Amino acid sequence: MTLSTLLASLGKSIHQFKNLRKKLAKCSANIYFNKQCLHNKLTPNYFQIKDINTSPASQITTHKARTPRIEELRFLHKKKETLIRELYGSNLQVAQEWGNMLGPIHEFIIQKINTEM
Repeated sequence: MTLSTLLASLGKSIHQFKNLRKKLAKCSANIYFNKQCLHNKLTPNYFQIKDINTSPASQITTHKARTPRIEELRFLHKKKETLIRELYGSNLQVAQEWGNMLGPIHEFIIQKINTEM
């Protein structure tokens, strides 16, 4: 195995770790946003539904459909748990491959993700 392929394979694990960390940050932000919408009784733009019929039953159904549901939050929490498990495995792989360089790598990745978010 040449040096370039070795470095590429090592870089792959870091890139995978960074992507999982970014997905986890976005998922946590989505959970926070949906909880705030529920708490403040707001309707996010992605829940907007046009109400064609003006009957009371239609308005009640439309109102129920607009409120972010508990099922969506459960789905996001399951997704977060899955990402945490994958991140743990990726973290172990990076620690095994990079050893003592793990600390600076973590700091760089966290700093980069924080600036993007």
